[in-house]
Amino acid sequence: MNRVGVLAAAGLLASAPLTAAHADEISAPSVPTEQGIVGGGGVGCAADESAPDTIGSPRPQLTARVHDEADVSPSPDLRADFTVDSRNPDGSWAPVADSLVPSTGFVSDDMLVTTVLSTSLAPGTVYRMSAATWAYATDQTQYTASAATAFCYFTVDPTAPLAPKISYGGPYSECTANSCVAAGGAGITGTFTFTPADGDSPVVGYRFRFRTDSTWTHVTGSSVTITFAPPYRTFEDLQVAARDTLGRYGPNTITSFMVA
Repeated sequence: MNRVGVLAAAGLLASAPLTAAHADEISAPSVPTEQGIVGGGGVGCAADESAPDTIGSPRPQLTARVHDEADVSPSPDLRADFTVDSRNPDGSWAPVADSLVPSTGFVSDDMLVTTVLSTSLAPGTVYRMSAATWAYATDQTQYTASAATAFCYFTVDPTAPLAPKISYGGPYSECTANSCVAAGGAGITGTFTFTPADGDSPVVGYRFRFRTDSTWTHVTGSSVTITFAPPYRTFEDLQVAARDTLGRYGPNTITSFMVA
């Protein structure tokens, strides 16, 4: 159910409770997309509670793209509301952090919003994050919120391996902010090499997953080269995490390429 409330932030406090008539003036926004945790050259979101991502920083960088209601003109003022919960020993969840971004001012439709969590998270705990879009009335004192995104699960371990390096052996090449050249094609094999981050030791293996994979693949070795034949023409992602001698996986490195 959409939440409707009165803002008491950024120096703005409504003088009267929100009424049903006021609520009708605020269109419910759409659920954010592209939610996750920034790191390793991309944005990660582990949807499986039993296989959370590992991050090195106790103050992760969270991101999501906010959206207003479809076909609304003019677009309302928007913010992203990020929430983080921790898992209790009994499997229940408790809220630990909430961040409304931007804290002052607003963004418009389809904007990517990013923030560094102000709360420091503890190692050894499973966390989950989600995001919702808040749309504000013209007086900017009242808002309505979308439903929340699906959860992204993660843990914090600053001593785990660092995000590894990925190098391309062709025919595919990494997409950058300024260039994304399609190459190869469906069924055409490419090679990719995984090596430890500079100064990271000991790394004894990796796990990796392409966007078109349903599960992780585990490989052994400090430097590993794998082959992959994309099943069809697509924009493909590759996520790789390094494993140490204790069996711990570190943060993912994320790279993308275009299949012709």
